[in-house]
Amino acid sequence: MKRLTVSKTVIAGFLLLPLLLLTVILFRPDQAVSAIENRTLTTKDNLDTDILGGDFQNSLEQYLCDQFPLRGRVKQAETEGKLLLGMRESGGAYIGKEYRLFQKLPPAEIDKAACEKYARRVNRLAEKTGLPLYVMYVPSSGIALNDLLPEGAPMYDYEDLYAALSAQLPSAGMIELLPVLSGQAACYYATDHHWTALGAYRAYQAWCEAHGTKPSVSESDLMPVTHSFRGTLYSRVPSGKIPCDTISAPPLDTALVVEADGREIGLYDPAALKTKDKYNYFQGGNHGTMIVTNPHAASDKTLLLLKDSFANSLLPFLAKDYRKIVMLDERYAFAEPSELAQTVAADEIAVVREIVSVP
Repeated sequence: MKRLTVSKTVIAGFLLLPLLLLTVILFRPDQAVSAIENRTLTTKDNLDTDILGGDFQNSLEQYLCDQFPLRGRVKQAETEGKLLLGMRESGGAYIGKEYRLFQKLPPAEIDKAACEKYARRVNRLAEKTGLPLYVMYVPSSGIALNDLLPEGAPMYDYEDLYAALSAQLPSAGMIELLPVLSGQAACYYATDHHWTALGAYRAYQAWCEAHGTKPSVSESDLMPVTHSFRGTLYSRVPSGKIPCDTISAPPLDTALVVEADGREIGLYDPAALKTKDKYNYFQGGNHGTMIVTNPHAASDKTLLLLKDSFANSLLPFLAKDYRKIVMLDERYAFAEPSELAQTVAADEIAVVREIVSVP
């Protein structure tokens, strides 16, 4: 009889536990964002109303997964288990030596044709404006630090891609960055795909060399602003084994004036250091258009900079050398670069972006 009572208790527990979890999920406030995964979660407001078509069931399943209690800890425990089993790939990221993370970029995921098409657009821009135009393609961390990748991890062919893009840019000045970044672990974050301030500084030195000028900043000017950065790749592989990164930046001229999408901002955003995405310390993140004016600059020139987010941490260095820098992120603004160059009376044009990215 006692054994039967225990069995009923176990059965009742199995039946009641899912009901209890469902009750907790439905009646507690929804979590809108997962800080660990750095993504928006499905909430009650996002549930699809198409019950007959099956969309409601799919959205409900995603909602229950996203709002599962202690979801963050479960995700971390899952990652710890993968590491314990020796897995070196998770969520689109490679787990390299010393637990350094790399974005998974195999050849099949690179749209070489789109990269070449954009390179041709840039070359036409140089021909149409007649202005000096420089291109700095940033190699991905898995290319520059390939000795730290997991053994056998596939990555795209950088040499082939760089040669193909260079062939489409006969009117541009190519500033190759792989020689100054290769093997330099301190030039890339361990938990994020971006380069560090040191990596951006190495690119700035290459820029100055191509222009026959001396850097206005030295490496010793770089000062840490936080030691607790865990970037977008950590969101894919959350684990206590993975150390935090340090974000550093050079000092700024107090006379700088920065306008982004029609409103005044700071070149640095200290408030971002209190958030998950601390890389947004640089200009508060990406903007469609940005104008940086420095009355104390080393020259009176205007630079038009076509960029992705890698340029955000390069900008503080370039801002010391140009009276005005106009930045255009073609992912967020639809301005025609040739018209913009004429409007702002640009003296030079630069393209700074990760080699595999296109607008």
